[in-house]
Amino acid sequence: MFPGKLARRVIWTSRIQLAAERDAADLVRTPFPEDEPTLTREEIHALRDKIELLRAAQSRWQAAQQRQEQAVAMFKGPAAEAALHRQTLLRFFDLRFKKSPEGQKRLMAIRAGSGDADLVQDVSDLLLLCSEHAEALHKAPRGEADAAARLRELSPLLARMLADKTLSPEAQRSRKLRDAAYTLVVHAERRLRAAAEYWYAGTDKMKDYAPFPLSRGAASTGDEEDSEAAAEDGAPEGDASEEGATEDGEPNEGEDEG
Repeated sequence: MFPGKLARRVIWTSRIQLAAERDAADLVRTPFPEDEPTLTREEIHALRDKIELLRAAQSRWQAAQQRQEQAVAMFKGPAAEAALHRQTLLRFFDLRFKKSPEGQKRLMAIRAGSGDADLVQDVSDLLLLCSEHAEALHKAPRGEADAAARLRELSPLLARMLADKTLSPEAQRSRKLRDAAYTLVVHAERRLRAAAEYWYAGTDKMKDYAPFPLSRGAASTGDEEDSEAAAEDGAPEGDASEEGATEDGEPNEGEDEG
């Protein structure tokens, strides 16, 4: 079982599925609108498979996410060291290009960007400058030659680690599959709850079909349908590596237990 709110969400849906199996004789006779298919016993039983698909998809996504998080953590040390050597070499080239507009433009380009990808590119650009001015660099008295030598060692390492910490296509597919499985589960659950509402509204049985607890803000409005609809839109059609999940890698349900 995976951790977090999604685990609680799956347990909640599993209870609704069990209640629906118990009440299947009633639920399959629900008069849904003409544009919506009739609820069947097969659909009720199939929710189990959808839940298991969600479990498996979440496990795959979490494994990919953990690998990425490890790569992010490992990148920090070499990146910090490279940034220090970058500053050492920029100080040297600032002085060397004091009267060279072309050289100053190259330094401005190196300083222009920010972020990990820019750091990796800056290292590559600085190493090219170091090769072009190797003799002067070797004579510099403040460790510039050592800084350049160390950057040559770090450059391929940083490039490889940058690739590892970027969400891979496989990881993006895993997340999209998880989001799609989540949508299947909540759609099936909503149909069961709609059928139960028809049969058991106002009775104790309806407690077995209660929607997943809403956030404080949603609960205070009393508008459960709108909040549930927002929850069930948690799997976007776009890039799931950018949207549709919270920071801890769970689908963006639009609700919280508070």
